[in-house]
Amino acid sequence: MAVCALVSGRARDGALYSTRWRREELIEPPSEAFYAAAKDSFPRDLALARGFNYMRACAILAIASIQNGQIKNLQKYSGMYHTLTTMEGLHDEKLWPKDIGTIETEERRRLFWSIYTLDIYASIVWGGIIRHREAHSLVRYPSELDDEFITPLGYGVPSISPESITRSHGDTPIVSRQPVSWMHGWNFTTDLYRILEHVVDGTRRRFSTANGTTEVWSMFSPASMSEPTVMERVLSMYAALPPQFRETPPTTGDMSKDLFGFQSANIQATLQLLRMVLLSAEEIGVDRKCDVAGELLSVFSKVPVEYLKAISSPLLHHLGGIGYILGSVMEGSLSDASYQRVRTLLLEMADLLHRLETGLHRSAGASQRLRSQVDRIDGYMRTSRLVNFSVPPPPPNGASVVQVNMKPEAMVPPTVYPHAGPPPVGHTAGVEDQMMQFQLPPELLTDWPWPLDNSHSESFMPLSFE
Repeated sequence: MAVCALVSGRARDGALYSTRWRREELIEPPSEAFYAAAKDSFPRDLALARGFNYMRACAILAIASIQNGQIKNLQKYSGMYHTLTTMEGLHDEKLWPKDIGTIETEERRRLFWSIYTLDIYASIVWGGIIRHREAHSLVRYPSELDDEFITPLGYGVPSISPESITRSHGDTPIVSRQPVSWMHGWNFTTDLYRILEHVVDGTRRRFSTANGTTEVWSMFSPASMSEPTVMERVLSMYAALPPQFRETPPTTGDMSKDLFGFQSANIQATLQLLRMVLLSAEEIGVDRKCDVAGELLSVFSKVPVEYLKAISSPLLHHLGGIGYILGSVMEGSLSDASYQRVRTLLLEMADLLHRLETGLHRSAGASQRLRSQVDRIDGYMRTSRLVNFSVPPPPPNGASVVQVNMKPEAMVPPTVYPHAGPPPVGHTAGVEDQMMQFQLPPELLTDWPWPLDNSHSESFMPLSFE
């Protein structure tokens, strides 16, 4: 029932890329009906929910909660999952039942590391603590073999092909020169989330001094590395991947091939999430923020839309990070050039959302809302330029500021650094741009779809799409 709840929600939201399935046949009964049935199957006393199926039902319901926009239920079922896995000892393979076979062993490994990544992801997007820790995780990575080679009798050996590679990953079975499995890309994504765990810790420490406790973490941890340093290491790991995980060709309808494209798309999304979290800890200027947002949008725009729709609702929160970056630019002082650049990026983002939102009910109308926001600001800018200001001589410190405190309804910006005609001889374009800076009134940003004021949020980088 939990699987059906998730699949029904994904089908309703357009995560179908093949004519093999028809959306109309998959959306009834609705996701909510399956969700309720799964919920009702749990005993009132959670201690009686023994066995592997209850653990993975909780995990799947947590993911279905994201799909359906029920974030409190995400936290509820994640919490139930962590309670059950603690009682069952899922974090340590030595505590697993001795009579389980090869298939359930691999299923348990996949479940454990799947929800490890979900825990890190949820902490970044919605705040809260990280309950999974890689240092406490005594569970091997899933074997990098396709499902048909994992049988009740043990692990099979795929036939050798010219595309085979030699690889070893942790303590999983080592197979020399075997074909690349899609699980290799899946495990690499888990590697990225393990890196994210430590990046989140380093970033959260910026706020830990506010709780009045004595600082102790510096006794054990070196100084955090910068975004360029971390990304250099990560991108070298990425470059070492087989080419199947660095390319996203169009979907074919052949699952054996498209699984690789999906892993590639997921890797790209996770790489961009890592980069956004790293940058959230650094002070960067307007130009750098625009560069980063533009690069992130460029990556997503090159991925075939079918893969993006397959990632479905969670992708909106990745895009929320880009919206947060651009929103922080819109809040600050802008020049005409910087506004035009942000405006272009916002419209590119609206285009990307439009490609995604067909059937995706959590983002329904998101692209139009973003375009309407840009239209409002455009109108405000046009009106502001019609107002005739006299510009006084610049003060001794070089600043040239005219304060005009009027309501935006009067179509005059509260703080304006107005255009002053052609620059005097000897002024560079950069100086002119600085002298013509302005600040948008906060009223124009009240409908911004991503939180801007993060001062009262435990989430250091709010990516949630509202």
